[in-house]
Amino acid sequence: MTAINIKPKTIELAPARTAQISNLTWRTNDDSFARKLTIIVNNLTAFQVTGTDYDALGEWTDDTIENLILAKFGLELA
Repeated sequence: MTAINIKPKTIELAPARTAQISNLTWRTNDDSFARKLTIIVNNLTAFQVTGTDYDALGEWTDDTIENLILAKFGLELA
């Protein structure tokens, strides 16, 4: 996964924990039996897509994951 540039923004990684980021990298862990996709962002934070939301992803791509991350943290591409 090659980093993509975004407009710098401070995001909340966990309650009361923030980080300034200016690019995104991610890796995923897909557990199709449990219907759970874990997305690890910049090796700093992670979130999961589960259940019916997981089913709705269908055949996801890097673009799908990128859009999920941008939406989750309210980020904009640079």
